[in-house]
Amino acid sequence: MTPSEILTAARELISAPERWTQEAFARDAGGNSCSEKLERAVCFCSWGAFHRAGYSIIAEHFLRSEMDGMPGRFNDTHTHAEVLAAFDRAIEAAKEAGQ
Repeated sequence: MTPSEILTAARELISAPERWTQEAFARDAGGNSCSEKLERAVCFCSWGAFHRAGYSIIAEHFLRSEMDGMPGRFNDTHTHAEVLAAFDRAIEAAKEAGQ
């Protein structure tokens, strides 16, 4: 997958508010923190979604540049809409860079 495809897949994972979380990489249906790699994970933070979608160092560069260098912290201190907007900017930047 290209960096823009990874970022797009990660954004899709958290596109609905009920599939997004804060202060945990992922949560199961009971709201318990779990690994983003587990099948039972149903909602994700931005960083957990990024890893679930398929990590790439190049995609990470674009994501970090739009999330003040700290995707986990950004996720936990910003609204769902702000997190999605940051993903949108990262996706656009990756596409503009041919990635």
